[in-house]
Amino acid sequence: MERRKAFTPAAIEALKDGKHADPSVAGLSIEVRSAGKKVWQFRRRIAGDGAIVKMTLGPFPTFSIAAARQWATELNRQVEAGIDPRALEAAANERAKMTVEFAHALYMTAVREGRASRAKRINKPSTITEKLAIYGCDIAPKLAKKIIYDIVESDLTKLVLAKGKRSPVRANRLAAELKVFFGWASSLRGTEIGLTSNPAARLTDLKFAEAPRSRKLSMEEIGWFLRAVALEPKKYQRGLLLLLLSAARLKEVIHARSAELEGDVWEIPENRVKNSRAHRIALGPWGLSLFRSSGGWVFPSARTDGPQTSCGWYKSRNRVLARMSEYAGRPIERWTPHDMRRTSRSNTKRLKVDFETAEAMLNHAKKGLERVYDGYELEDEMREWFLRWETEIVNIARSAGVADSLGVPEPKALANIGVLPPWSRRHLTIKRGSPSTPSRRRA
Repeated sequence: MERRKAFTPAAIEALKDGKHADPSVAGLSIEVRSAGKKVWQFRRRIAGDGAIVKMTLGPFPTFSIAAARQWATELNRQVEAGIDPRALEAAANERAKMTVEFAHALYMTAVREGRASRAKRINKPSTITEKLAIYGCDIAPKLAKKIIYDIVESDLTKLVLAKGKRSPVRANRLAAELKVFFGWASSLRGTEIGLTSNPAARLTDLKFAEAPRSRKLSMEEIGWFLRAVALEPKKYQRGLLLLLLSAARLKEVIHARSAELEGDVWEIPENRVKNSRAHRIALGPWGLSLFRSSGGWVFPSARTDGPQTSCGWYKSRNRVLARMSEYAGRPIERWTPHDMRRTSRSNTKRLKVDFETAEAMLNHAKKGLERVYDGYELEDEMREWFLRWETEIVNIARSAGVADSLGVPEPKALANIGVLPPWSRRHLTIKRGSPSTPSRRRA
């Protein structure tokens, strides 16, 4: 090591090859490398330990003399206290890596493997999808890049309260998911996170009142809905129409795969259904045209290899609702995608559909001994209902003048559909401006 000289910018620029110790701060030196690059270094023995610490800060003048001395002074404080600065640096790097986004990815791995809950239960794909949707729509935009150890209760409270102003029910789901996620991260099940306390422990105190929903669209509102949907991008137009025609749940529709269609029957597999019971929906000509897709997903995402997330569908609903209010000349009561399912069910009696068929088309399970002994699936009856309901909506679309823009098949395609069972085949006559219930005549 050369004789120590006072460090000034000019003196450092004049240094030749080798290491040059800083006369002011112990352990700090600058090394002049063969290419002339000058790099700050630190070398000292840990007090009481004997281990030698060797660390590099970076080049001069990127790091000034003052910055290098401040860095070395902190390292000296640690080694003199018997602390290895390298261990602290490694811990700091680990901490910086543990963002909410990174921690949530570890959590979802535990969810898929059944390690996220005390029950050690493998979650259904539909549950995993719902968790990912809540994270993607409500958690990630605000918290993804934050260090999980820096999250406090007030951060989560603000998130839930803001959501509650727009959607109280979704705010309750958000609060519950935050409590489960942070509860896992602060438990022995989430030791890879090592969160010392759960900032979401009290979130369920914010629970919003949930009144049982009874919202359904009237026939007039369906007309406004069809007019409004006609102005949506094709993907959302197809999905919202299929919601109405199939009486399926939103997640069943938006996560549909092309391979689930066989002939004119869409079979939703048991792992995507709420009651884990596969559901078969016979699609009419219009529903069939809405379902068909050139890719593996019926409603693919434009950004990732997967289905379009639910966020986009709710934004589409908001645009449709605003247009419906314009057409009505008054505010239209807010509806949810699930209300389309209720709308379909509420019209079954008017369309002379018996109770058993109406429940079957919603895939509601039979109860009691009927579930045990009655294995008849009512497929023919459901097929007739779905065609009858599609014809009803076709009439409204034609009366509203949007049938062509919505891709409604020509009347002859419905008149000779050929998909009803032989014992109930009928010809359906649809006329512009005719009543919403189709007239029937025997073949």
